[in-house]
Amino acid sequence: MQKPIVVGSVAYDPKIVTIWDIIRDYFNDNGVRLDYVLFSNYEAQIEYLLSGKIDIAWNTNVAWVRTYELSNHKAQALLMRDTDIDFKSVFITKAKSGIKSVQDLKGKKFGLGSADSAQAAILPLKYLQNELGESIKDIEIVKFNSDLGKHGDTGRSEFDVLEAIKNDKLDAGAIGISTWVRVLEEGLFPAGEIESFYTSDGYCHCNFTALNSLDEKVKKTFVDMMLSQDPNEPIIKKMMQMEGLNKWVVTTSEELKGYDVLTQAMFEQDLIKNNW
Repeated sequence: MQKPIVVGSVAYDPKIVTIWDIIRDYFNDNGVRLDYVLFSNYEAQIEYLLSGKIDIAWNTNVAWVRTYELSNHKAQALLMRDTDIDFKSVFITKAKSGIKSVQDLKGKKFGLGSADSAQAAILPLKYLQNELGESIKDIEIVKFNSDLGKHGDTGRSEFDVLEAIKNDKLDAGAIGISTWVRVLEEGLFPAGEIESFYTSDGYCHCNFTALNSLDEKVKKTFVDMMLSQDPNEPIIKKMMQMEGLNKWVVTTSEELKGYDVLTQAMFEQDLIKNNW
């Protein structure tokens, strides 16, 4: 009997079980055996991938960078969501704060999300350093390390930042673009109360990661099966809505450039080690 393709994913929300049951059933119904393993944190998942206990990992951008560097560049990003491309970080503040640019943050309190979140902490800190240089010392950085190990997947720390701004405990803070869009679309805060004053350049977020040593046929089978999913089929549409994508996209050299800024930031901030 064919050995199943084993995929790792981090269970940051109960919906993850539903998402992966749908994907597993799709593979099995189409003649390809697949199973999944759930982890409580990305550090454990990285360890399992590097040691060959799973074949493929559904990784955050932080987990991808660590896997790539710790494997001596012997890892490959196979596939990603269309929404993982051109992701951005946003700096937000109360409309009445008078903060209109990063330069206006001097002497202010600025909130960052979980220390292992690319969009809410690692990259925002780099952007602040790029914009302010030595003047970054004039900002009081406040960190909200909610749900460490999930790499910002739950978004809780970003809502901690938002709440602190709303309650005047912070002057400004960093969140991911998806959280900002949700705030605007769902009217989570009174209209016009909070506004953005800085949006980063685009970078890439999650991808399916495999080691180079994984059989090429297995990689191709996995990618082909994922790409064959019909977004108009009700059960697939449900899965894609839950997972936050419109279609799966093959990761090419162009998308890989979207990890360069995070790789640089993680080296600068000594975040390459996989402390598990």
